[in-house]
Formats: sequence, C-alpha cells, structure tokens
Amino acid sequence: MASVWIGSWGFFAVDEVSASITHILEKNDSLVTSVLQPGYVMHEKNGVKFMIKSETAEKMGVVTLAMECDSPEFWDNVSFNIDKETNEFKVDFNNLDYREYGIRNIYVVVEPDSFGNNLYAEANGFEYHNFSKTRVPYSKTTSRINLPIYKSDFKSLDKTYPLHVKIEATSINGSDSVACKKQNLFTYTTENFSMLSNIQPFFTEGILQPYDFENLTVTEESEHEYVVNYIQLQQLRKLSESLPMHEAGLALLGKDLTYNLDSTAEYRWLHEGVGGKRIRNEKTVIGLFGDVFESDLEDVERTLQVLHVVAPNLDISYSNETKDVTLPIHITNCEDNLGKHIGCTEGGWAGVYMWEDYIWIDGSLRDDFRTHVIIHEIGHALGLSHNLCWTSAMTYERMGPDIPYLGHVDLLQLSILYNPVFDSKYNKKQNRYISRAEAIDKLGLSEERVSYYEDNIEEACYQKPGSYDYLIEMQGSEK
Repeated sequence: MASVWIGSWGFFAVDEVSASITHILEKNDSLVTSVLQPGYVMHEKNGVKFMIKSETAEKMGVVTLAMECDSPEFWDNVSFNIDKETNEFKVDFNNLDYREYGIRNIYVVVEPDSFGNNLYAEANGFEYHNFSKTRVPYSKTTSRINLPIYKSDFKSLDKTYPLHVKIEATSINGSDSVACKKQNLFTYTTENFSMLSNIQPFFTEGILQPYDFENLTVTEESEHEYVVNYIQLQQLRKLSESLPMHEAGLALLGKDLTYNLDSTAEYRWLHEGVGGKRIRNEKTVIGLFGDVFESDLEDVERTLQVLHVVAPNLDISYSNETKDVTLPIHITNCEDNLGKHIGCTEGGWAGVYMWEDYIWIDGSLRDDFRTHVIIHEIGHALGLSHNLCWTSAMTYERMGPDIPYLGHVDLLQLSILYNPVFDSKYNKKQNRYISRAEAIDKLGLSEERVSYYEDNIEEACYQKPGSYDYLIEMQGSEK
C-alpha cells in the first residue's frame, strides 16, 4: 500500500531528511551538490558517480574521472541573450564545438529566488511551475529556446517572486546529472513579469457543472440553463436531509495517527480531539495546474457532486480562471525540479496538503492510486485526518487498497463537519470549529455510542450506513 507516502505535514520534515543525508555523505568525504567544487574529484564505484576530496582520493588510490568543460577558452567566447518580451533564450557558440572542450550537454535552468525566504507560503505553490531545466540543442552557431516562464494572478499574491536564469554544463567524462559548470545569467524582476503569460487552470468543456454561480456571466440566451443548474445544485444540497448522523463519524473525527519509532515501525491511533479541525468557512474554489489529465477533472467533478450532498454548508466549486481559485492543486512530476523542491524523492511523497492552503500531487501517478492521492489531499483540505480504515480515502493502512473515492467513513465525518445545524458558528472572519459536546447535542448523537467507538476505533471503520451507498455510486465506484 503506497499511501504511506501521502502526507499533510510531511513538508516540515524536509530539513531533517536533508540534514541526515548531508551527515551521511560528509562522513564519506563526499559533497552534497550538483557542481564539482574546487578540491574535489569525480569517482565512480559500482556504476555510481560521486565526488570525494582530492586528498582522500590520493590516500585511497582511487581512479578518478577527468572533469573538463570549464575551459575559459570556450566560455569566454560564448554569448547568451534573453529577450524579455518573448522569453526567447539564445546561445551564440561563435562556431565553437563544445564537444571538443569535454562538454556533454548544456542546460538552461530557471528557478525562483531564495528558497529559504518562505517562498512556499507566499506563492501558494505557483512557483513550482517556474522550475525548469531545458537542454540547449547542439549547435556550432546559434541555439534558441523559448523559456517556459509564467506569472500568476492568484489573488493572494501581492507581488511576483524574482526568477533566476542559469546555465549548466556537464562533462563527457562525468554524469549528466552532475554539473561541472554553473553560472548565473539573468534575473527576472517584478517588472519583467508584466510581459509574461498567466498560468490558468486546466479546463475541458462538458465535464464540470457551473457550481460557482457568483462568478458566472449570465446572458439572455444562457439564463434558462443557469436556472436549471442552480436548481440542480439546491436539490443536491437538500439530499443531505436524508442522511443520518453516525457516532462512528464523530469518533473518527477525534482521531489521527502517530508513527511508532520502535521496532514495529508502524502507525497507530492517536486521540486528537475534534476542536482543532480546520473547517473551511470561506468560499473554496479548486483549480488544477500542471501535468493534469482530463480524468483528474472528472474525478474532481464527481467529488464536488458528492460534497454538495454530504457537506451542504460547504461552498465549493471549480474555476477555469486563476483569479477565482482559492485552493490550487499543482500536479508535477516528482523526478523533475518542480517536485524535488517541495521535497519529493523516489519512494517519498505521492502528494501533500500544505497548511498555506494548496495541494501538490506527483504527476507520475496513474490509475486508481492517482485518484486516491488527489481525493486524499482534498480530504485534508476539508479537515479530515489520517486513519487506518481500509475503505477510506484517508487511510494509511499499508496493506489496504487504493480507495479512489470518498468512502463511507469519510462521508460520515464530512456530514458532521459541514452540517447546517452549526450555522451559528459560520463566521467568515473567524476560524470555524465544533466541539465534541456540541456535535453530540445538536446532532442528537448518543454519548455512550460515541465513547464506545472512541474506545473501539477499529470497529468505527466498518460502519457503512446503507443511506450513504448512493454517494459511493455517484463517485463511479461499487460499494
């Protein structure tokens, strides 16, 4: 079960992991970097290339690889130019063959400024789309590349972050993943971004219903369709009245998971309490960005339909314009620079919900597991925690299936969090919350049954009220 990779708080562990890797490599006299540093040489062992100190290599008598490619004769005669209006990057090689100087490949790299200045919190994940590494086509004369750079009109961004454009080269005698030459060329400032195109959410006609009625443009011709769609939405929300509340849902809302650091190395239940749940009390508009499939949009639409039923007090929709989006979902490949800068590694996260209110998904995922991760992270954004229930989208059960929909126990929890009886707490200027006692009182739940499920939480996982079955079917899955 690969869902152990999924995390809502995993981002904060990146520094610890990086520190551990650095410590291990330093003990072996190697260096954590992608550029060959002065005083280091390249060594290959068992097909793996790494860097060690020159003095260590001499003492050990290891065979090192010659790392050319930083010859001033070549680089002093090559010119670079960037057209700020078109984002065209041009390299003039002046009839020099870079292969004669030991160069395997040349890359142009774009990356946001200053990873250490809490860029992630400020830019809501949009900076990931401006990480790129593009190979410069081989030429002895001139090569041209259109840099994939975007700006965002995401409403929470007060200013645009600077972007650095760099050049990297790798050696014929080294690994193509290790740069032996790296140089800063240009920085896109805030003023330059006025020339850039906006990145917009993925959208395909005919999949999503227009649930965001506040932002719809209604013409005389579309007025009838507007009315029909509005009535359908109200009918979906009214269906919530037929859904019974269940003590198992409240018991699960008070639980999360903790990780055993002992020999078992397994997750176990943790009592967390209901009062700390992040319940969305403002308009939520989802947007999908990056390596998005049409099936991802279909998954989101099915989820929205079910949420309108089970969480009628939640104002949630999808937009095809970035300016309307409040919950961006960024789908990028873990193996490229975009994924790596959020901390994704091989065998690491499949997705993560960031407390700054955006989601990242590994774009290499496929089939049910891809859907499972998307739904799982949306569940976190709505206030759900992890569990060990086999039939839940929020499960961390290692041997369980990849549930590609909101399961019964997920729906039971959401029906409590977003129940209309809690309207008195619905204040858009403050965080919304409910308490265990309030939920029992207003929903007519049994204190005795809630306590029973809290003490026997595994049994709560098996509750499947038949009245919720059609919501599972609405998501395109069998019960």
